[in-house]
Amino acid sequence: MGRFILKRKLYTVYDETDSLKRMKDSDILAQQKKEAPGLGNVAQSAITGAVAGAGALGVAGTIKNTVNGGGFKGAWKGFKGGAGTGAILGGLGAGAYAMYKRSKQVEDNSFYNKRLDYAKKQALRREKIDWKNNMTQRDGYSY
Repeated sequence: MGRFILKRKLYTVYDETDSLKRMKDSDILAQQKKEAPGLGNVAQSAITGAVAGAGALGVAGTIKNTVNGGGFKGAWKGFKGGAGTGAILGGLGAGAYAMYKRSKQVEDNSFYNKRLDYAKKQALRREKIDWKNNMTQRDGYSY
């Protein structure tokens, strides 16, 4: 009997952006926005899925036609048919899953960027107030 380990997500979307609250204003202003991931990873995943699917179903088609007495020509025909179907199904499945992961990453980055924009506005506001207070509350300053 196998042993199963269940993992639970112990954080929220606010955990990463709450670190902005603990940063100094200069660190907030230096923080860069997160960019959306490109489509290259999706294409790479689709190609990998297509190759894996072609290999798996190609072997399955070969075995099926060999067992049914097709000989070498039947095995080759089974491999070609299985590989084509496997490439299509594997590529579509892996590509769809990669697109799902990419859209989730884009959503998370967008959320972080919105919070970062707000934090930067507040940091600039506080910096402006501090600068004015430092300049107007000096000894010998006159209005």
